[in-house]
Amino acid sequence: MVDAKPRVVFVSEGHEITHRQMEALAALHARGSMQKAAASMDLSTPVLHKYVREIEEKAGASLVTSTSKGSRLTPAGLDLLERFKAYELRLEDQPVLRVAGTVVTERCLLTAATELSDTGKDVAVTVSTDKSNLRLMREKRVDCVLLDDAMYAMDEAPQLQSAEIGSDMLQFRDAGHRFAQLTFGAQRLAFRYLKEKDIPYDIVRTIHEPTMVDRTDLSYFVNKSLVRTGIVKAEGAKDQKWSVHSIIALKCSEHEDLEPFVEEASENWLYRKG
Repeated sequence: MVDAKPRVVFVSEGHEITHRQMEALAALHARGSMQKAAASMDLSTPVLHKYVREIEEKAGASLVTSTSKGSRLTPAGLDLLERFKAYELRLEDQPVLRVAGTVVTERCLLTAATELSDTGKDVAVTVSTDKSNLRLMREKRVDCVLLDDAMYAMDEAPQLQSAEIGSDMLQFRDAGHRFAQLTFGAQRLAFRYLKEKDIPYDIVRTIHEPTMVDRTDLSYFVNKSLVRTGIVKAEGAKDQKWSVHSIIALKCSEHEDLEPFVEEASENWLYRKG
């Protein structure tokens, strides 16, 4: 049997950026100078310069900047290198589908992951905050993020492939101007609304655990889906029709199991799309 391993080749405007050229970019990033990077690859410095010029021509962007102190990658160069490394890792083994959500989308997330697992697919699930999950996305450590923060969704969805899997709304429990802010759900949307309406508020507590919502004497906003699924009771909280917002699946990779996961998530969200 031939011992063969796949390698990443990027194509930009029909031009191939070879594995060797990407290795040169990685060496330059690691060493910080053309001379040291060339030596680490057993190349002459002029050859490394040639590699860099060729990559930049193919990418159609400046990827390296040099000063008297050395050379470093531009933001475009770093982005290209990060994507290269991410795809390299994926070629080492059959990759596990990595998905992330918050306590708001947890039921939907775990149900969709279970449905895929039943078909023999491997799925790794992270339940955290939208902010932490978006950091995983930017570090290319996750294939899909289910976003329940409407403001994050508006910020991120235009930049990536995304799908609306359903909708949600906020409920509001009014106990005065002192508020508890939750670390999950469409909280930024809620407080933006108060600010726009010139409604005074003072955030005096942060709640991480959903069930503690039912033990606070403060005002708060909470996603209605958590009430419908019995995670919180939110007694006295009223529907806020202005707050209807989409639950978005951000597609962060080209994983072969991503689309089936998004379909399952859409099927299992409490409030169906449309």
